[in-house]
Amino acid sequence: MEQTVALDLENPAWAFALDFYGRPGVAEACLTLQDRLDADIVELVIVLYAWSMLGMSLCEAEGAELRAEMQGWREMTVLPLRHIRRALKPPRSDMPPKTKEILRDRVKQAELLAEQIQIAWAEDWLGHVDRAGRSTDLHPVPAWFLAPSNGEPVPESCNREIAVIAQTAIDMKQ
Repeated sequence: MEQTVALDLENPAWAFALDFYGRPGVAEACLTLQDRLDADIVELVIVLYAWSMLGMSLCEAEGAELRAEMQGWREMTVLPLRHIRRALKPPRSDMPPKTKEILRDRVKQAELLAEQIQIAWAEDWLGHVDRAGRSTDLHPVPAWFLAPSNGEPVPESCNREIAVIAQTAIDMKQ
């Protein structure tokens, strides 16, 4: 019989995520990076949480390990829920608007819970990263995170969003 590990869904990384995402301009900036770079915003939140709250910059190899840890859940759960939620956004002729919005809201709640679970796993993963001898890079958003998977440079049109996100993380740094 497989033993399950308890997840703390109300962990410090989740509290950070809620605070961070609620700050002025952050939600819009994150959504822009998500759409333009196919960035995993949960991964970004964990990278920023590690930098601003734990005083550790994740190196590229650690970032790849974190990404690998979260990839299956993201692809099988978070992204399909997001796709369904977005598909329900435009008006539909096959159901009343109120019914569509009830369904869309429930899918949105499920997507948020899936992201909360992903953050709980990532926060647990951070607890196993060796913190000895670390220095915190000056910039909270590492270049390896921003590198698009197609090898192209980050579009200049994303510079404003990156600046908003970085400055917010700097403001939140302990």
